[in-house]
Amino acid sequence: MSKLLSANFMRLKRDKFFWIGIAFMFAAGVFFPVMKYADMKQTGAINNIENGFFACTLFIGIIMAVFCSLFIGTEYSDGTIRNKIVIGHKRASIYLANFITSAIVSIAMSLMFFLPFLCIGVPLLGFFEMDIQLVLLFSLAALVLAVAFSSIFTLISMLNRNKTITAIICILLAVLFLVVGAQMNKMLSEPKTNMGLTMTEAGQEYEEIPNPKYLEDKERNIVQFFYDFVPGGQVVQCMSLEAINTVRLPIYSLIIIILTTGAGVVFCKKKDLK
Repeated sequence: MSKLLSANFMRLKRDKFFWIGIAFMFAAGVFFPVMKYADMKQTGAINNIENGFFACTLFIGIIMAVFCSLFIGTEYSDGTIRNKIVIGHKRASIYLANFITSAIVSIAMSLMFFLPFLCIGVPLLGFFEMDIQLVLLFSLAALVLAVAFSSIFTLISMLNRNKTITAIICILLAVLFLVVGAQMNKMLSEPKTNMGLTMTEAGQEYEEIPNPKYLEDKERNIVQFFYDFVPGGQVVQCMSLEAINTVRLPIYSLIIIILTTGAGVVFCKKKDLK
């Protein structure tokens, strides 16, 4: 395992997309607080540092979708995985080495957003106004979520030899997660009643009428569970800082990591490498 990880890290030093991703996340970490400060100076609106601090969750899914598909896909196209098996490495070790590499990359890229955001954001916008324990909990949720994304895309990349098709599937899945998360947020945000225009003897009057889109208890609990569990739902909650079950988010991400990694190890053992 150590030799496989060492080989992967040596590849990272020459991996162009890895450095592009690092540069992008660093630039985003600088851009967000600077733009919020400029907006605050221009409009007079108060921008706290926590607003936008977890925007890395919006980017990390797509970045890891591309990274995993290209990094692992290159091993298939170059015949590296087959060569590793020929010289005696177990398939489970190869899979876990690739997952660990992807997980470390996802954390590194997230930190490359957090660090410049803090270094620039604190002097410009001040320190966090929300409870620091909540900030740490959201930070933990964001980092474990990044690893969950890497575990999902490692699974897909290890089970598909075609690098192009894998990249398309991973990117579309990352976008789908975000769309589903936004849709579930919309469903849960529906008010119980709406103001409607009704006709009375005195003429037209506004009154509250039941909202047919409002989710009742059972439906709301089901949607809330998937909103907390699905990575896209976690992205929306980290971005908005409006999570009802904040403690559960990293736990659900950890479950995703265990399930996808376990499935990947099992399926990889049965895969025909041709």
